[in-house]
Amino acid sequence: MNYRCSYRKLLANGRAALLAAIEIYNKPRIDYRDECFVILLLNAWELITKAALSKNHQSIFYPKRRGEAYRTYSLTDSFRKAEPFLPASLGLQALRFNIELLSTYRDNAVHFYNAPKFGTVIYALAQTSIINLRDLLRLVFELELSDDITWHLLPLGLENPIDPIDYISGRKTSGKQSEAVKQFLAQIAASTQALESQKQDTGRLLTIFRVKLESTKKIENADLIVGVDKVAVGANGPLIVGKTMDPNITHPLRMTELVNAVGILHGSEFTSGTFQAIAWKHGIKGNRNFCWRSSLGEIVRYSNDTVVFIKRLTEGDVELAKKEYRERNRKKRDVVPATATLPIVTDFQTAS
Repeated sequence: MNYRCSYRKLLANGRAALLAAIEIYNKPRIDYRDECFVILLLNAWELITKAALSKNHQSIFYPKRRGEAYRTYSLTDSFRKAEPFLPASLGLQALRFNIELLSTYRDNAVHFYNAPKFGTVIYALAQTSIINLRDLLRLVFELELSDDITWHLLPLGLENPIDPIDYISGRKTSGKQSEAVKQFLAQIAASTQALESQKQDTGRLLTIFRVKLESTKKIENADLIVGVDKVAVGANGPLIVGKTMDPNITHPLRMTELVNAVGILHGSEFTSGTFQAIAWKHGIKGNRNFCWRSSLGEIVRYSNDTVVFIKRLTEGDVELAKKEYRERNRKKRDVVPATATLPIVTDFQTAS
């Protein structure tokens, strides 16, 4: 008997389950939609982690018991056994917490039923889970999920979107939360605290989003203002006004603090030299979401989003940035007169 099975067939079925889950979620009139969506999503996780095991010549079966049929691993066990073969850059503990929380919802749906008002939290967990699966497929199997489905979807509804932060905290929600929902939210909080205590990326656990439609008379607290103007729409599109934010809040990290926050990247200590290469390659210093400069340019600070962005780069992305940065500096050095001096980063194990 082939204890590994065909990883290609497992992968194909896992990918099909994931695409079916996304399609079902975007059909608003289907009853039992959230439950079907999560069941298929976790089915995809189980098949794809088994495919990772099979690809690495590992069995996907429990030991055979006399008189019983062969049994393949459950989702929990297949993920646990596949962990040594998955990139650490994915944030495996956060992935595990995310799957466990969705499994609690799935198990209730399959064997019992779930209390109402789970939808907002399930979306926040499942959106992150799909992104995690996309990255896993890209890193382990070199597959691009975006080749199979468009991400330009337009959610429409008769009710205003619910802010999951307010929902989780119990503010601004219609009706009282059931004990089941409160218990589930407590599990999310505990998982988040566990990840934060280990300085791991909580963005792999839960997607937090805020969407608010406000009258133009109530924009004083907005971070970003997008207005529709007749002239602008006819010419260059909607009018977007970015408000000035306190950099101590939005961009709290100096370069040394950012390097320390990244810590270990793909098994090696992250250094300022490596950061300079990544910043140059990906235009971090020119991106206002990542980098803030004082008006005189003497102070440069970075946002926490920069740390998340760097941690999500693959090892190949990092090595390519370092290689191209060396070549760029070598060319600059070759054209500089002999009497001039130019700092060159050649050793990525030392600070620049």
